[in-house]
Amino acid sequence: MPSRHLVLFDIDGTLLRSDGAGVAAMLRAFTMLHGDRGFSFEGTEIAGALDAVLFARMMAKHGLPANDATHTQFLETYRSELLRALTPGRARAMPGADQLALTLRTKGAATGLLTGNYEPTAFIKIRAAGIDTSHFPFGAFGSDGPTRRDLTPVALARAAAHHGRSFAPELVTIIGDTPADIDCAKAHGCRALGVATGPYSTEQLRSCGADLAVEDLSATESITRWILG
Repeated sequence: MPSRHLVLFDIDGTLLRSDGAGVAAMLRAFTMLHGDRGFSFEGTEIAGALDAVLFARMMAKHGLPANDATHTQFLETYRSELLRALTPGRARAMPGADQLALTLRTKGAATGLLTGNYEPTAFIKIRAAGIDTSHFPFGAFGSDGPTRRDLTPVALARAAAHHGRSFAPELVTIIGDTPADIDCAKAHGCRALGVATGPYSTEQLRSCGADLAVEDLSATESITRWILG
């Protein structure tokens, strides 16, 4: 019998790490399209950011037009560069991530993504890390809204469309490694599970409102019990 629970996973720092391959591919894409202008994310908070927002900020910083045409061109170039860069072994799954998603699905929970990545590049990273993409048949992505908070309703609507039933926010858990992940859960009455496989400690994640914070996702049984209650 399907569970009433929905679990939404962040990608970078939560499901996997790719040792900066995504950021490097983005910068190469900017340079390939617009020449060597010293493109850099120095001083920009990358963790928890949305890819479409990073694109718009970089274009504005260098006085370049950010419109549908230039955005599409950038996404295609970035996608190609990321595919080239993520050679075997460059991306690695975080401890327990794949197993947790599988266990939750086995117990009837709905699982999907809530990520700042573009949809095409999200799945490039997941495949490169050896994680089963079928765990994530829907999600909200980095071009689905202007802020991460805006992604939560998108993910809930897509989950409802995919499963043919709605999910009560109090039975929705968002798993992520940054305060932005915690915020986008709590802003909509969802539960937040913070995981310290990114740049923030369990203490930092708890202090910004995580309902549970763990070092990693390897304690499959206890985390599943907590999620499914």
